[in-house]
Amino acid sequence: MVSLPLALVCLMLWRPDHQPPIFDAQVHYNQNAWKQVRVEAIVNGIRELNVRWLLVGSTPNEGTWRLASALPERVIPMWIPELAPESRDQWVDDSDQLAAMRRGLDDGRYRGVGELWLAKGDLDSVGVQQLVALARERDLVLHLRTDPEAIKGLFALEPTLKILWAHAGIYVAADEVEAMLWRYPSLWIELSHRNDATPQGRLNPEWRQLILNHPNRVLIGTGTYSADYWYQYRTILNDHRRWLGELPEEVAMQVAYLNGMALFGVADSNRLN
Repeated sequence: MVSLPLALVCLMLWRPDHQPPIFDAQVHYNQNAWKQVRVEAIVNGIRELNVRWLLVGSTPNEGTWRLASALPERVIPMWIPELAPESRDQWVDDSDQLAAMRRGLDDGRYRGVGELWLAKGDLDSVGVQQLVALARERDLVLHLRTDPEAIKGLFALEPTLKILWAHAGIYVAADEVEAMLWRYPSLWIELSHRNDATPQGRLNPEWRQLILNHPNRVLIGTGTYSADYWYQYRTILNDHRRWLGELPEEVAMQVAYLNGMALFGVADSNRLN
């Protein structure tokens, strides 16, 4: 063992319960993963990897409740339209989906809405108007996969909205993302599937500066929309922890879990190491 590289020895001896806590802000347990990935396997992995909170929205929503039933103290349920992947952006004109959204929020089952797909052209729809009214009335977090123009349009409709921008816009450049963060104080971003921000588990300097400029507005996520990403869950988290280690400790803690706790008003129900 002494002949092994020191870093490898440290990795072998690392105890899971000493890993920093994680708030995973991009979790899906969609029907396409149910047969390949059992809930029990997810539960074991979550506990071993010290993932204390999971922001979960699934298609259908049953997937969210499968996880919430097994991990009630860790899952934050989000409502998602129950539509096929090829038509998931059509919820804005679907009266049945809008009624289901209101029922789920009325009975307190869901803490917010999303991840939703939204385009700028949807902003005049009845669905978006209702969503904005509900978000304003109930102080909801909207988890949205969309582009900068739609974000601007939503804040024009209601400046006090709380928006978590999925994948930080996915293809939006760091300088444009940062301009949006400066402009909108109630906009947060999560970095799942942003490999350009953390290539090979190392922080891109431009994104590092963005995080240092906005340490309380950035979250991390795994983006488990298929079984493949559940299979890679440990690797994705290890990559996150690697680049978090490049940040000052207090900033790393904010990004890893404190920002998610603050955004969703999560109490410290789990003992933190």
